[in-house]
Amino acid sequence: MDDSHCRLLALQSEIPIVGYWRPPVPGWLKLNTDGSSLGNPGPSSYGGIIRDDGGAWVCGYVGNIGWDSTLGAELSGISMGLRLIRAMEFKKVVIETDSQAALLLLTVDGVHDSHPLKLLIEDCRRDLRELGCYMVHVKRDGNHCADRMAKIGGRQDRDFVFYDDAPPMLFRFLEEDAAGILFN
Repeated sequence: MDDSHCRLLALQSEIPIVGYWRPPVPGWLKLNTDGSSLGNPGPSSYGGIIRDDGGAWVCGYVGNIGWDSTLGAELSGISMGLRLIRAMEFKKVVIETDSQAALLLLTVDGVHDSHPLKLLIEDCRRDLRELGCYMVHVKRDGNHCADRMAKIGGRQDRDFVFYDDAPPMLFRFLEEDAAGILFN
């Protein structure tokens, strides 16, 4: 796959949507990202993790964004992941989200000028193109580590926290993901 151009793969993707985490193809990294809103709108946060093609932790991040919608939290998680990819100069990254709404907003042209998240959507689209990343949808069960990171984001007060190492509460889930065990 040519990594010099952004590949946006929406719901019509050739990649099957599965209920467990799968590693990216050899030589690629995978960012799983999620947003959380306790209400819609309500107190909101995001989280994400980047793993290599063997399932090993590369890095992660969380953030508390205050009062927002579920969609705003999902898009914020994607946006911060894209910023991290740029800052770390990662190449060949596939991004998985369990938010069909966020995926469609980022992969289908035409967001109305009055959309409250228009600027965030446009920033994400630009970053996806410039970084050569592509996006796919994953079932919620295949995104549970990112979901847990988003919940960690809601339990602290900073808008961005970087993790060199996985939080201990994720160890078991990361091991299960790497082994291809279905989350339940």
